[in-house]
Amino acid sequence: MPDSPSTNRIAPLRLLLLIGAVTLIIFPWIPGAEEFNSNEISLKLMAPITMPIIVMLLLLDAVMLLVYREGSEEAQQRKQWTQLMRWNFVCAALLIASWVPFFVRLNS
Repeated sequence: MPDSPSTNRIAPLRLLLLIGAVTLIIFPWIPGAEEFNSNEISLKLMAPITMPIIVMLLLLDAVMLLVYREGSEEAQQRKQWTQLMRWNFVCAALLIASWVPFFVRLNS
């Protein structure tokens, strides 16, 4: 197991994944986020590209947490894996919901 059952902290890579997801959830609502300059490679250009990748990573992490939860024998550890799995699903759902208007405008 990556974390010992006695710790209640989130692993650094998982925390970075969740922070990245929250950043991308907020990004489409920032004024001027849809304005692109041809010579600018920044978050404005990278955010739409990384959004589907982050969603897939969140869902993959949720599957791995399910595997960890099923292999865990301690109730507290199982509860922690379940809570983290729920956070992944919530972040993935919010990420998809916040980017739907962007992709609809892109395709029309």
